[in-house]
Amino acid sequence: MNPLSRSTSLLLNLPRCQPILRPLVSSRAYALSRFPERNIGNGRRRSRVTPLRARLSRGPTGSDDTSYEERPSTEESPLWDESQRGPFSDPEEGLKKLLLGHEELVITRQMEMLNIFVGFEQANRYAITDTEGETLGYIAEEPRGFLSTFGRQIFRTHRPFRAVVMDASGTPVLWLRRPFAWINSRMFAQRLKDYNTYTPEGEPVLDTFGEVQQLWHPWRRRYDLFLKESPQRVLSVVSESQPEPDTEVFTQLARVDEGFLAWRFFLRDARGEEMASIRRVFRGFGRELFTDTGRYFVRFSRLPPDPEDLTPRAPSVDRELSLEERALVLAMSVNVDFDYFSHHSSGGPGIGFWFFFAGE
Repeated sequence: MNPLSRSTSLLLNLPRCQPILRPLVSSRAYALSRFPERNIGNGRRRSRVTPLRARLSRGPTGSDDTSYEERPSTEESPLWDESQRGPFSDPEEGLKKLLLGHEELVITRQMEMLNIFVGFEQANRYAITDTEGETLGYIAEEPRGFLSTFGRQIFRTHRPFRAVVMDASGTPVLWLRRPFAWINSRMFAQRLKDYNTYTPEGEPVLDTFGEVQQLWHPWRRRYDLFLKESPQRVLSVVSESQPEPDTEVFTQLARVDEGFLAWRFFLRDARGEEMASIRRVFRGFGRELFTDTGRYFVRFSRLPPDPEDLTPRAPSVDRELSLEERALVLAMSVNVDFDYFSHHSSGGPGIGFWFFFAGE
């Protein structure tokens, strides 16, 4: 049995798998807006960042240790190593079945005992199910060596990580990369080029199609989501580090701007219309206080109106999200869990539920 099969069998044992809204201010500047009627002026472009390769080569401590993220960690990570191999099933069909066949997914983080008893942060693993509990796929963070595990405890939510999204058969369909960041996190989402491209050696050729950027605020929880709409490719193979895309390649898909200790994250377009949502659910006082588990409902459309809410609402038009847009929303859910609800996040378990209904 190969390592990925063993990882998949472990994942098969995973458990199967609401606040006041504030609309987007109309004067909000959309960075590199994908909406042509909005003029792009000063202050509306994303700040140009230092190339990822140069930043990572310095490492989180400013040293020249290029092994921190630049060098592949295949000798430390059987999961990431096996994600470079050929698929067990059709990756395109697996991705479509995972994301297009359901309007709502349930993401459940597996409980790790060391997280509970000694506060020792371990690699995250998630199960993806539908609302009926049928297993659709898995998300597994790359487990690495001892030094990286030690760095996990030191750098906490600042640390880099890589994760693989697999379909129900264990075939990798998405790759998520989050570089080291001191303040604002960034996560890149990748899929197979043309959904089926491999090198002659059988290694997947990845196309970076989306990015999630956290925006710093003293108390609000904010993100910008960007999607590649340019024909220009951002290609790499699994064993390489994440290439730094040009800012012109990506345009803004949506933004998130939620209140203090919010548990619901609504993705809104340039008009302020809800297009998707990620909602963490309350699972009981014992779980929230003493465990590092979490369950999220990821919806790829607007929430249905509350029949008891008689407030008049302006008419709106629902838009069907594309495959890549849905994949970016899924990546966003991992970012939310990592930034605000993991053991080492500032709003981790045992804190946020006291303000479960805080929306402002």
